[in-house]
Amino acid sequence: MSIYISRQMLNSDSHQQKVAERPGIIYRLSRSVLRKWRRRRLIAALEALDERLLRDIGIERGDIKRVVDRFDDKELRMVPLAPAPETSKIEGEAYRQAA
Repeated sequence: MSIYISRQMLNSDSHQQKVAERPGIIYRLSRSVLRKWRRRRLIAALEALDERLLRDIGIERGDIKRVVDRFDDKELRMVPLAPAPETSKIEGEAYRQAA
């Protein structure tokens, strides 16, 4: 028995580690779906802002999708701090009467 380690022995171990570290298809699919959902949610939140707020943060309405496309996963997890716009009493009453 020899203590000599061949290149082939090293390559076989590293290949097994690479396969084990590679995420599965279900993980990649769920990550992709979650990223798309977060992207749509952030776009909707930014589109709900008025022109003044968009101008304050340096985004024009036509550039929202392009700006959000450049965000990484951490930035897509951002949530707006401003509360959602409330519907007026007149609109709320109209919705209740329609139901």
